[in-house]
Amino acid sequence: MTDKPKRVRLLKGRTAFLFIHGIGEQNPFETVDFFTHNFLKYFDKQNLAFNLEHLIAKRRLSTGSVWTESFVRLKSASNEDWLIDVHEYYWSPYTEKKITVPEILQWAEQTLNGTIKFYNRRENQFLLDSLLANRDNKSFFKYRLRSLTILLRIFNFLYPVLRMGVWLILFLAGPFLKGRFLQSAWQLSKQLVTPPLVDFVGDITIYSTTDQKSPYKIIRQQILRESLTLLKAILKDKQANYDQVIIAGHSLGSCIAYDTLNLLCIEASLSQDKNNNLLLDKIKGLITFGSPLDKIAFFFREVPQEGQYIRQRILEHLNSFRVKPEFTQKNQYSIKNPVECKLDGVRWVNYYHLQDPISGHLDYYENLDNVEMKYQASWGDQGHQGYWFDASFYENIAERFLYVTNGDKEYKSEW
Repeated sequence: MTDKPKRVRLLKGRTAFLFIHGIGEQNPFETVDFFTHNFLKYFDKQNLAFNLEHLIAKRRLSTGSVWTESFVRLKSASNEDWLIDVHEYYWSPYTEKKITVPEILQWAEQTLNGTIKFYNRRENQFLLDSLLANRDNKSFFKYRLRSLTILLRIFNFLYPVLRMGVWLILFLAGPFLKGRFLQSAWQLSKQLVTPPLVDFVGDITIYSTTDQKSPYKIIRQQILRESLTLLKAILKDKQANYDQVIIAGHSLGSCIAYDTLNLLCIEASLSQDKNNNLLLDKIKGLITFGSPLDKIAFFFREVPQEGQYIRQRILEHLNSFRVKPEFTQKNQYSIKNPVECKLDGVRWVNYYHLQDPISGHLDYYENLDNVEMKYQASWGDQGHQGYWFDASFYENIAERFLYVTNGDKEYKSEW
């Protein structure tokens, strides 16, 4: 009787993570810090010997301008041939202080009203039925949307009154104040009344704008151009020579990650030869966490007018990566889709938490794993930010993407 060979888990060769941060006030390298810091804790528990390096690389923007990227590398301290690079796409400056509160409120109300009208059309009844099949979506769509519209109208009316009241208090108390209160009372009143609205909803407002004539549409296009440019540079980096590249996004960053891959599908469809040059086979994973992708698809997508079935089909083709076929609008004519996606081998994992109001189980898309996280958190910001601090989140990512088993083609996690 012979013993079976021992199955030993090994870290894969050369891996790159490209992380895209979410909404709100962000600073450069915070995403790299969070992810790397917690992966170090995970590796320490696994008794893995590694070295930590800060590296720089020459990159180019989509305009051709040169810039220097900083990223972090975890590398084996023994003879094992593996490394993990953590890259970051920092897009916050594109949206910082670019939109006013009245514009946000106007956009939100128009979006909600347009969504309600779209799903009330007779030809879209099947879409509404699919949406309401989810109990959480049902309560949100039937009750919260109308309530939210009412609240927005009330706040839009009260906002100038609130700001004027805060300004008057600051102005009268000015001689007795110090520190940050020494700045302009009018500017400070805006910060005190609106920072959460501007920092969080403002990013979504700019990014999800569908009006081609809006100046914010240009900002969205710029965000995606630079995201795609950085991803392609990482794929083609001859010095790093990655075996696999994984793109990950938190919150609105997950939408940017998804849209980046969708753009890559379109570009790959333009030329068969170009597809080989893009090195798409290196993209092995898409990680979304705290993701509003379903909500973006349902509430913020571009809505054609009734009867514009050809325009509707064109828009669907241009945003078709992993979209379930049942969520395409039905009409009497079929139009061949020119976008042939070359990313079928990408493993998509979506992490969500029931106390996270932004995220959820993604039902609009196919061929992905939805993973519910169980960390302790209250509803709201704790639920939305808790992924970064949950050890099981990093363990799950490692088990899915970083290990192979000796003698096997791929290590299969039991998560």
